[in-house]
Amino acid sequence: MTSTHGGAFVRLVAGGTAAATAFAGLAIGLAAPAHAAVTISGNTIDAAGNYVDGYVFVYRDEDGDGIVESFESDFDLSVLTQGGAFDLALEDGIYKLEFFPTSGSDEYISEYYRDKADIASADVITVAGAAQVLPAWTIDSIPTVTGTVATTAGRPVRGASVQAYAADDNALLATDTTNASGAFSIGAQEAVKLRFSGSDPVSGKSLATEYYSDKADLATADAVVPGASVGTVTLAPGGSISGRVVSDAAGVPLNRVEVCAESNCDYTNGDGVYTIEGASTGAHEVYFYDPIDEFLPEYYNNVAIDEDGDPVSDPIIVTVAPGQAVTGIDAGLATKSKPALTGVDLSGTVRDQLGGIGVGYDIVAYDTPANPLDRKEVARTISNRSGGYAFTTLDRIGGETEFKIVVEGETAREDGDFARRSIWTGQKYGYDTATAVSAAPQVIDFVQPVAGGIAGAVTSEAGGAPEDPYVGFLDADGNFTYAAEEFEADGTYETRSLWPGEYKAQFGASRHVSEWWDDAVAGEAKTITVKPGQVVTGISAALAAGVKAVERPTIEGDAWVKKTIRLDKGVWTQMADNEFTYEWLVKGAVIATGPSLKLTKKHLGDKITGRVTNDIGFTQGQAITKATYKVGYKPKVKAKVSKKSAAITLKVKPLKAKKVKATVTVFENVGVKKNGEDKLKKLGKAKIKKGKGVVRFKKALGKGKHKLVFTVKGKGKVGSGDIMKKVKIKR
Repeated sequence: MTSTHGGAFVRLVAGGTAAATAFAGLAIGLAAPAHAAVTISGNTIDAAGNYVDGYVFVYRDEDGDGIVESFESDFDLSVLTQGGAFDLALEDGIYKLEFFPTSGSDEYISEYYRDKADIASADVITVAGAAQVLPAWTIDSIPTVTGTVATTAGRPVRGASVQAYAADDNALLATDTTNASGAFSIGAQEAVKLRFSGSDPVSGKSLATEYYSDKADLATADAVVPGASVGTVTLAPGGSISGRVVSDAAGVPLNRVEVCAESNCDYTNGDGVYTIEGASTGAHEVYFYDPIDEFLPEYYNNVAIDEDGDPVSDPIIVTVAPGQAVTGIDAGLATKSKPALTGVDLSGTVRDQLGGIGVGYDIVAYDTPANPLDRKEVARTISNRSGGYAFTTLDRIGGETEFKIVVEGETAREDGDFARRSIWTGQKYGYDTATAVSAAPQVIDFVQPVAGGIAGAVTSEAGGAPEDPYVGFLDADGNFTYAAEEFEADGTYETRSLWPGEYKAQFGASRHVSEWWDDAVAGEAKTITVKPGQVVTGISAALAAGVKAVERPTIEGDAWVKKTIRLDKGVWTQMADNEFTYEWLVKGAVIATGPSLKLTKKHLGDKITGRVTNDIGFTQGQAITKATYKVGYKPKVKAKVSKKSAAITLKVKPLKAKKVKATVTVFENVGVKKNGEDKLKKLGKAKIKKGKGVVRFKKALGKGKHKLVFTVKGKGKVGSGDIMKKVKIKR
């Protein structure tokens, strides 16, 4: 939580402000004294014993007479406490000390040593050749006004701004920023009025500014006394201003008129309707402007614009209360008188591939130099409300006879609309491949490619929507091409600016583990097919707050003395932007770290497991492998294989044959499973005693080559593992 006290200390603190301002620019530390000095130590705490940081200013009695007027501030001796502790290097003499909170703190009162209100009553510290440790200096807290800020859905608003103004003259006294729980605390020694503003933690959209309690302005805000709690202050979604714009003469809805309330704007749709979202609380002047230049601009309500662009009279004010949706702010715009076009040398119509009219798109003409990188814009126009456009000056541009023309695309303009791609003459996607055209009178129509869309929701497995959600889209070439920018408070999203093709979607949010659609890791993400003018719905994810292994880590290698085994980390819900660490365990105790372990005699008889930790910063997950067989010496298999049996001799150095005991199971490798693992067929099983044994097969082997796997499960110091052998049955 950060705070600034602004003018509060000027109003509330008796002394020390000027000293704090001057000292703030000094480096932390002590200047070397002119003569020998001793250390005077102390610490500053609050009433609960917690340390308090701040500046300790030193005042020296210059002539030693103990008169207040003789004490002068010595910045060279002043220090900034560290963890509430301070050391002063002082020569012999008489001193007084002042504490001042660090810049930005509004929690504690400035005071003099010890617990005095002014320098006259401050305790004297006498230094006479010996170091001293001063008694703890308790710093009094400033009374506070506390509370929390939340959305209408009850979600805490982190990072909301809370401002305190003096109730008597509206002077700004202090500000605070809410913490992750939406809580704030502002120091106040007089009655204050509070102003609240912030953004929805999920959608990022501005919430309605309000004053305590539920007031629209500072003048009507309720005063709050020091030490009070205002409880939970609920901020509604930001206000809005909406209406409909038509032509004044015919009453026809006007598409693509820009409507602004200060810097917050929206364009009308095909029905002439606009909605300015996130309108701040208070008074607004609403302005209507036609970028296509077919209608005259004006302010609400029918307030015309003079030649300098100013309203000819005071505009009607539109007032928005906290979270209020103000409707009916309509306009009827007058037609702008313009001469008929003459000398048209290039004209046409702009439509999209679905047949829609391209209203208000910029159309730009470029020259055609030898090097495409040297191209320059030579003319510009805009399509009208029928999709028509015209150039009238191309034939008069000096030295140019050919041009390349582009209709500049845009992202989705309105709810329900789709992005349209830039398209060049010849229906090409870029300048280099565009067809050059002459300035001779001709008609060239353009058809704009239309994007598709994806919609869904990002939620949390714990319930509700997580903070700061995002969805990114990976195209068929593996490039991130677009990210959903707008989310609603419930975590839903929709984007209509994806060009047709195949995509994979990745989801994420603050303090949640990212994942790919559909509940997949990167290599297994499903593809989404986007088509022009269509929205694929249901592309959603419920994110987990913890990282998990979706494929358990495994130990690679056999548990044999003098052999090295290795940990495969497995597959996790997040594999990037993280750190994997590895541990080796015996009976739950860590015996080694790192991704590999070389086995020695000291490991004989141990069953070893591996533990992998995946640290992604805000959380970490762990997963443990299956245990190995008991560590033993490597067995060496000799087998005399016939159609119906395998006579096995098992040798294990350094063991004598009489101590070699094991169970051996023989499998035949008959192929590969879909997951890539060997497909094994069991042939038989037998016990090995004194290094000898015979495995009799359930089904006789056929003539030809065979891949056999001998799975040894040793006893005592005999190691276990799989040993492969290739055999050939002749008859």
